[in-house]
Amino acid sequence: MQSNRAIMLCAAALLCGAARAQTTWLVSNDTFENPDFFNIAQAVDSPMVLPGDTIMLSEGIGPYIGGVQVNRFLRFTAEPNESPVVLPGAPVGVPTYGLRVAPNGPGFDVRGWTFDGQGVDATIGILGETFATTTASDCTFARLNNGVTRLSVVSFSRFIDCRFSAGSGRTEDCEFIVANPVFSGTHTFGAGVTVVRGRFTGRAQIKSLMGENSGVHSFISCRFENIDVPAGLSAFQGGVLNSDFSFDSCLFLNVNTTGAPLIHHDDIAGIATTLRNCTIVGCSAPALVEMRNSPGSLTLENSIIRGNNFATVFIGPVAAQSDITDFPLAGTNNIQTDPLFADPANGDYSLKRGSPAIDAGNTPLVPPGVTTDAAGNPRFADDPIMPDTGIGPAPVVDIGAFEFQAPGLGFCQADLTTGAIPGTPGYGIPNGIVNNDDFFYYLNLFTSELGCGVGPGLTRCPSPPDLTTTAIPGTPGFGILDGFISNDDFFYYLTLFAQGC
Repeated sequence: MQSNRAIMLCAAALLCGAARAQTTWLVSNDTFENPDFFNIAQAVDSPMVLPGDTIMLSEGIGPYIGGVQVNRFLRFTAEPNESPVVLPGAPVGVPTYGLRVAPNGPGFDVRGWTFDGQGVDATIGILGETFATTTASDCTFARLNNGVTRLSVVSFSRFIDCRFSAGSGRTEDCEFIVANPVFSGTHTFGAGVTVVRGRFTGRAQIKSLMGENSGVHSFISCRFENIDVPAGLSAFQGGVLNSDFSFDSCLFLNVNTTGAPLIHHDDIAGIATTLRNCTIVGCSAPALVEMRNSPGSLTLENSIIRGNNFATVFIGPVAAQSDITDFPLAGTNNIQTDPLFADPANGDYSLKRGSPAIDAGNTPLVPPGVTTDAAGNPRFADDPIMPDTGIGPAPVVDIGAFEFQAPGLGFCQADLTTGAIPGTPGYGIPNGIVNNDDFFYYLNLFTSELGCGVGPGLTRCPSPPDLTTTAIPGTPGFGILDGFISNDDFFYYLTLFAQGC
């Protein structure tokens, strides 16, 4: 790819101080690409490259040696459809690194690069400054011992087998992966980190940076899935100084520890763990939370905890507006009933229509910065046919990590299943077609009154079979659930079935 030499080689204009547009410079170690520079350092140190310019890196004929210190704001990008690899290097000082912000430098922006530490100790992909505007997106960080430190924002990137995956700052839409089964991965977070829509998987531990006053580690709309922590380690490890954990709209699925609690804190009094609008399913640990030498607290709010194997659990002082079936509850406005997950056999822990968790949470408990659920959908979505059993203002938030997204135009209530035979694939899953399978599926629910009763928490019936308050069109309550199953629901469904979609 050719760069814009008509501008960038206009030496006379530069010498005369004439204004010029921001310029893209091609870096490649392949001479056939006719590059402007053969390595990253040449471009960064060149007097022709001015603040605001873009350095575009080609895959070339092999990886590039990094260790480049950037002293003015530059944009780094990759040649289209390529992912050039940068190895650590250190022309000045240790540890080795790929890119580094110069002391008191303005930072930089990098997109599309792969930083590979090759498994060498003390390697950093990007070393930023605490207050520099340093961002990374669409990057891959692999086999790094220190990963990325002190960046403003890391987005749409992957961290593979990185022992130290992120320092202070904010990460959005990033994956944290331990792909090597013999690698004991540790995702260590420094002070004030916020992870939004992060996805964690593999044989890893998430921990505070030990020895620092780390503050709150905030995880928003994150997914922790299929994590098997090395024996004796907790999945989440707090530091010896203040290091609270806050989880909002997060899914914990198949997170397993052996010989250690799922969440563990050390020493300092007053440490708190908050689980708000979270769904915890299929997890196994001796305890959900342990506070060693500390009278800290666990707050459970708007959350679903079901189908886990916890020998003990620490709850206090509040468990509010939650659906927890694994252990006794302490708190207010809690229920203990099946939340009706959409398709748990296939890993879908969103809510099925009619779930008692829909519009049943406490809206004021949700922090202002939480706007999406664990699937990236809007966090507040009203289901008009469900009563608001939670606390407003409307739209009342759902309980759990996933917000039920009410179907739009074209939704057919009569479409309930793909097959009418229990236990077969597609049973209870709509397929966009209304046929006799849907009718017999509803008839079976109607006669068995699935999910209804008068026990604790069973205050209303799921939909189906509870579909309406009355079967007479145009009257109050038509098409509105009322928590009771009667012939009105059956005839209402017959009308829907006859109309088709």
